[in-house]
Amino acid sequence: MYKDRLSKGHTLELFHLSDLIFSSDGKWLHPLFQLENEKILKEYSPDELFLHDSISGIAAATLTIRLGIKHVNVDLISEGALRLYGRYGVDVSYREKTERIKCVTESLIDPDDTLDANYVKLRKKANLTSGLRLDVKNLSFAYDGKRKILSDVSFVLNSGDTVILEGENGSGKSTLIKCILSLLKYEGTVLFDGKPGVRDTAYIKQHMDISPYPLTSREVVSMAQGKRVSEEEIELSMRRTGCYHLKDRNYFSLSGGEKEKVNIARALAGKARLLLLDEPTANLDRESKENFAKLISSLTFSEMPTILLVSHDKSVNDFLSWPRFHLEGGHLD
Repeated sequence: MYKDRLSKGHTLELFHLSDLIFSSDGKWLHPLFQLENEKILKEYSPDELFLHDSISGIAAATLTIRLGIKHVNVDLISEGALRLYGRYGVDVSYREKTERIKCVTESLIDPDDTLDANYVKLRKKANLTSGLRLDVKNLSFAYDGKRKILSDVSFVLNSGDTVILEGENGSGKSTLIKCILSLLKYEGTVLFDGKPGVRDTAYIKQHMDISPYPLTSREVVSMAQGKRVSEEEIELSMRRTGCYHLKDRNYFSLSGGEKEKVNIARALAGKARLLLLDEPTANLDRESKENFAKLISSLTFSEMPTILLVSHDKSVNDFLSWPRFHLEGGHLD
C-alpha cells in the first residue's frame, strides 16, 4: 500500500503494514515534525511501519531516520538522501531521483555530522525550540566600584542555543551569571527576548542553600520559578529526569547527583526557557557527572531550552561538545 500513489492532497502517509495510520497535507518538513509528536510511533514496531513521502532530501531523510522508520517510498528523492538512507540501513524505493532538492534547508545539513547535530539545526530552522533569546551588551561589573571583574562583555544566545562558559577560577564566570540574573548591579544591557527584566529563567548553582525545613524533592520541584505547578507537571518533570522515586525524600539528604536531577526537574516543571547552570557537576562523582551530561544533552533534542553552562569539567565539556566562550581578564573570547 505504501508504494501506491499518495491520496489526493496528501504529502506524506504512514502505514502500519497495509493500514493507513497517519497522513498529512503539510509542506516542507512539517509533516515529519508533526509525526514526531504522534503517539502511534510508540505503538508499533519500527519494522512494521512504512512511510510514503512526496519529496525527500537529506533534511527529510535525517528526520525520518531519527523516527526509526525502516521502510520508505519517495516520489522524488535526492542522491544525498539516498546515500544517507543507505548508511543507516533504511529500505528505500522511489519514483524519481534528482541530484539535489532545491531548498535552502538542504545547505544546513552536514552529511558528515551526527544525526542529532543536524536534527538540532532543523528544529531551530523550524522555530521548534522552547528557548528564549539572550542578549548581553557591553556588560561591566566592579566590586565596590573599583576592582573590575567584567569589562564590556557582549554575546548573543539565540533560542535553543547551548554554550559552555569556560575560564580560570576567579575569572568572573559566576559573577557574569549573577549579573544576568540581576543579582548584582552592573553596567550594560541584558535583554530576554528583546526585553529587560529576568523572565522564564532557571538558575542552578554549585551549592544549593541548606534549609532548616525538611523540604521533600516534590516540594522543591513544585516551587518552580515562582509559578504554580500542577501535580501532573511535577510528576512528568520528575519522571523525565529520573527522580520521581525520590519525591518523598528530604531534598537536603540527597546525593549531589540526585539533587541535580531534582533541580533540572524543577526547571522543566516551571517551563524555563533559559537555563543558567553554574558548575553543576563540581561535587559529583564520575558516574553522576556522566548521568548529568546525558540528561542535559537529552534536553537539547527534546525541550530545547537555551542553555548557558559554566563549567571547567573537561569530561562533561568534551561529552557535550557545545560551542565555548572563554572568559579571561574580564573579557570574553
